Amino acid sequence: MTVEEQIQARLAESEAVHARMWRDEELQSSDWIVAVTDHPQRADYITYRAALRSWPSTSDFPATKPTLGE
Repeated sequence: MTVEEQIQARLAESEAVHARMWRDEELQSSDWIVAVTDHPQRADYITYRAALRSWPSTSDFPATKPTLGE
């Protein structure tokens, strides 16, 4: 592996770590919404949280973050 390839691999690893940290914060900050059965966006958050949990196993990881309402 060349030095350039090593640098690219470390950058990719760093991006993945930061993406997982962001994802974990998003999940933690929306935990309470799932428990509130009459929250107006509850269904959207349940879908969003499922996308967040599966995101690291997708081909879009870490380039394209899941968004609420999609």
